[in-house]
Amino acid sequence: MDEKSLEPLSSGACLDELLAEGYIVKGPRSDAERDSALLRKQLENGKEYTPEVWFPENGYKFVEPSTFTQGYKIAYKIIDDFPDERYNSKYSLVKDGLEIPLYLKMEVPGH
Repeated sequence: MDEKSLEPLSSGACLDELLAEGYIVKGPRSDAERDSALLRKQLENGKEYTPEVWFPENGYKFVEPSTFTQGYKIAYKIIDDFPDERYNSKYSLVKDGLEIPLYLKMEVPGH
């Protein structure tokens, strides 16, 4: 699987596949093993993380970080008159010197 075919991560099994392919999780703890374990725990708790390279090929647009976005870069797309928003997280995937930021899917209350 190359970076062009990376899909959203929604389970620990998805993360295990990427780790087996040589990806390393880079996160806020600067310890790949701990960051991988904490990311896996979040995935198992129902969170979804999406690699940045997935968005352009799926019709998403980006809003650059600003005071309005509280410093987050946001990927968004309107689906059935409802915004699907994903915020850049503190996690990324690294392989062969290429770092791919991961975006956290934000659930909007009531939808």
